[in-house]
Amino acid sequence: MSLNPRRYDVRELRWLAGTRASADDAARERPLRPPNGSRAEQAARSAAFTELLGRQRGLRNASRGDRPYLRTVPGGPAAEHEIADWIGYLVDVGGHLRSRDALSYYAEIGWIAPGVADALERRLHGFDAPRHDRAFTPADHRISLVSIVRIASCASEQ
Repeated sequence: MSLNPRRYDVRELRWLAGTRASADDAARERPLRPPNGSRAEQAARSAAFTELLGRQRGLRNASRGDRPYLRTVPGGPAAEHEIADWIGYLVDVGGHLRSRDALSYYAEIGWIAPGVADALERRLHGFDAPRHDRAFTPADHRISLVSIVRIASCASEQ
């Protein structure tokens, strides 16, 4: 039988060590990190998806919200700013190669049109080498979806 420290009862260990009067007096242990992240992360995620839904409603009036969400690369300073922020985020987190793969993946699942993926891939090399260079997480893909809808909403505002 092997010992697994994760299965230890902290209250019982404290009681055995004499740091508490009894196991019943020990405070309930809280996990080091809530399962869904910190409250700030949850609030940011909630705000992002609230914005996503609001912008998607606006898109449905213009283009019924069909896929791909981003059919063309919109022009204008607001759209260029959103595109630069998003592509900069992708490169900073995942590097040039992973960012190119992510754009191809977004075109494959229908978030962006293939032509948009090609146009955005050409912009990748205009950004500096990444600071992190790690694989994308589901949270990174959610940020990308919100960014795509922001860019698409710039096109619908023109």
